[in-house]
Amino acid sequence: MKPIRIALLALSLGAASCATTASETFETPPALEQLESKTYLDCIKKANGRVERAPCIQKELAWQRDQLSRLYEALARQLNESQRAELTKSQNAWKTFIEQEGTMAQSVYDPQGLDLGVDDNEIRWTAQRRQQLQRHLTITRLGK
Repeated sequence: MKPIRIALLALSLGAASCATTASETFETPPALEQLESKTYLDCIKKANGRVERAPCIQKELAWQRDQLSRLYEALARQLNESQRAELTKSQNAWKTFIEQEGTMAQSVYDPQGLDLGVDDNEIRWTAQRRQQLQRHLTITRLGK
């Protein structure tokens, strides 16, 4: 998984430094060792089999996407025009990565589209992206 983290980090390097406000409405991403939410981990522990895991995964994926969107918007509001353009390029590159990696993973895990592993991977990739954007905000705060 380390090459994926490195690739995601490289994608985010194009984003310039940025600022944030005290009224952020997103949650801080989990630590690197724990990319998923506690709610998700608890749900998965209780789930028996694939059918019971599916709602856990779908709910966590939707939550991760929402949190990423909120963080992205908060970051974009604090950037100048040039920085926002770089952030947009970086985010578009990340979205392309997610689409391409998802397609490749689907072909490996289950060509019939029945495996939940692809969505499980996307949860982790989205959490990693949140960590990257949060780092941009943190670095910006130190510069002020």
